[in-house]
Amino acid sequence: MIGRLLSARTLPTPCLTWQQQLFVAMLAATPLLAHANPSNFGTFTRDASPVSGSIVSGTYRTPQNATGRFKIGAGATTGYGGYTVQTGDNGIEIKNEVNTNNDRDTFTYTITITPDDKTSIHTIKIGQASYTTNGNSEVARQTLSHTTNPNFSVAAQATIRDNPSVEYFFGAMGDYFMGKRLSGNSFSSNNTTNQPQLRVDSFSGGNNNLYYYNLTALNGTGNSSSFTPTTNANGYVSFASGRKRGILPPTPTFENILKESSTNPNNQNTYAALSSSTVIPNNSSYVSYGIENSKSNYIIAVRNAESVTLTYDGIMQGNSALEADVVGETYNEWISFGVESEPLYVFSGKVFNDNGGINDANADASTIGGIYNNNRYFNGIWDRTPSASPEQGIADSTIRLVNNCTNPTKEYGRQTITTADAGSYQFVLLPTAIDNSATPGCIIETRTNASHPIRTTSATNPILFSASNFTYLDNNFGSVIDKNAALVLTKYQYINHCPSALDYPNISNTADDTPLTGFSTKNIDKIEPGQCIAYKITATNRANKSIDNFVMQDILQQAGKNSATVTSRLTNPAYNTADYATDSVAIGNNGTVKTIPLSLAPQTQRSFYFNTKYGTTTTP
Repeated sequence: MIGRLLSARTLPTPCLTWQQQLFVAMLAATPLLAHANPSNFGTFTRDASPVSGSIVSGTYRTPQNATGRFKIGAGATTGYGGYTVQTGDNGIEIKNEVNTNNDRDTFTYTITITPDDKTSIHTIKIGQASYTTNGNSEVARQTLSHTTNPNFSVAAQATIRDNPSVEYFFGAMGDYFMGKRLSGNSFSSNNTTNQPQLRVDSFSGGNNNLYYYNLTALNGTGNSSSFTPTTNANGYVSFASGRKRGILPPTPTFENILKESSTNPNNQNTYAALSSSTVIPNNSSYVSYGIENSKSNYIIAVRNAESVTLTYDGIMQGNSALEADVVGETYNEWISFGVESEPLYVFSGKVFNDNGGINDANADASTIGGIYNNNRYFNGIWDRTPSASPEQGIADSTIRLVNNCTNPTKEYGRQTITTADAGSYQFVLLPTAIDNSATPGCIIETRTNASHPIRTTSATNPILFSASNFTYLDNNFGSVIDKNAALVLTKYQYINHCPSALDYPNISNTADDTPLTGFSTKNIDKIEPGQCIAYKITATNRANKSIDNFVMQDILQQAGKNSATVTSRLTNPAYNTADYATDSVAIGNNGTVKTIPLSLAPQTQRSFYFNTKYGTTTTP
C-alpha cells in the first residue's frame, strides 16, 4: 500500500471494468535500477500479446541460466481495481490496485512454467515485491496449492526458504501489534517491532483474531509516547468520538488490547512465526504480516512445481483509512514470482556400430584398403556425420551406472537399450542420488547378443563424479560385426633350399608369384623332402585405433595333426629375433612360433618372417 493514512475524502476511485483491467495489465513497466527484496528471482521477458487464458506470458531465465516459458492466469478478485505487471531481471511482480468499495479483499493468480530442458529441476519462488521499493503489503492469508512437473518422479513441495525478522509497518499492523504497555495503565503507541513476517494460520471459529487500531484514537489522555485510555464500567476501553480507526478485540480491557499481553485465549499465542525449512502442505495456508516492500524478504520455494496457485485474502479487522468496521480492506497489494533451477546429474551416450558408415552387407574380413581407407571406421568415436552415412545405434545392450568399475556395490541406474532407443541411453538423477565421494564411478555396457562381437571401445567407462560438474555426455560404446574386424592376417610361403642367409624383406611376393619363386599365398603342390619353407605373416591394422598387446602365433605342422603327413621344424636363418617370445619354439624343434606383445599403429601393417625345415619322413 502507498500512503496508509488516507482520509475518507481521498479514497481511490471505484473498481475498473474488466476491459480496463486488461488494459492496465498490458502496460509494460521499465525495470527499476534498485530492486526490492528478495533477489535472484530470474529474468522474465513478457510476450507482446499474452497466450490464451493468461494475463501475461513469456520466457524466463533462471539465475542458473536454465530457461523456459511462463504464463500467469488470474482468478477471482474482490476489492481490487485492476493490476499492473512488471517484468525484468528479478522475476515478475504483480501490483493489485486499491478499490475501497468492497472489503474482504481477495485475489488469485496461477503461474505455470514449462522448462526448456529436462536436465534441471525448476523451483517457483514466491515473495512480496521484487521491484517496487515504496508502499507495503498488509496482513493477509495466503492459500497455496501446486501441481508437480511430470518430467521427474519428485513430488512438488513448498518450503519456506527465508523468513527473517523484519520491521513491522505501523500503517498496516496498528497498535494491536506495535503498542507497548508502560507502568500502570499507561501505553506507548507505534513502537518498533522486528519479527518474522510469515506466520501459522490460526484462523478458528470464524474469528481472525487480528485487529487494527491506534491507541491514541481511544478515549484517554496523553500522546503517542505515553497514552492512558479511559475505561467504562466494565473496564473496557473504547474509541474517542470521531476518531474510530479500526476494530478493538473482544473484551478490550487494559490486558487484552495488546496481542503480546492479551489474556484472552482467542488472542494469545496465535499466529506463531514459521521457521525456515517449514514445509507448507499442498492446498494449505499461512499468514503474512504487513511489511514495507523495501524490507519484506521472505521467500517460499515450490520445488519441481509445474504450476502454483496463490489465493491472497485480506483478513485484518479494521483499517487505518476508513471509519467503518471493515475486515480485510487492503491497499495496493504486491506479489512476486520467480524461478530458480538446480542442475541434475545427466549421464548419456550411445551404443553404436563403429563401421565408419560402411554398409555391413559390404563388409569383408580380408579386404585391405578400399572401403576401409576410411578415417571413421573402427576409430572408437561415434561419428554422427556425414549425414548420408552416419554410424547407427545398436540395440540389446544393458547400460548400468554404478559406483565402481571393478567391484560395484551400488547401482544408480540401469537401462536396456531397445531398437526404439536407436542405441541411445540417458540417466537423469538428483544430486542426492549420487555418492560423489566415491570416485571414480563407472558406466558399464553388457551385451545380450553376439551380432556385434568385436568392441572398438572398452566395456567400462570410468566417471569422475564431481559436486560442481553435472553433465557427463558422450559416454559411448562402439563395436563392429565379425567381418569388420580391425586385424587382417595374411600368410605367405616360399620354398627354398635352406640357405644360411635369406633376405626376407626383399623376396618378392606379388600375386602372380608361385611358392617356388617368392612369397605367395598360393598352395604348395610339390616339395621335396629336405627342402625348407619360409613364411611371411603380415598383420594389417585397418582400424583407426592402435592394436595393443598384439601377439602373432603360428603352429608348425606336425604329422598326424590337422591332416598333416610330415612334421616341420624351425630352422635358420632367423629374422628380428627380438620380436619373438622366450617360449617361442626353438631352432630345430616343432611347436608354436610366438612373438612378444607388440603394438600395431592405426592403418599400418607389419610382417614377421621365419624358416622351417620340411620333414623327411612321415613320422614326427
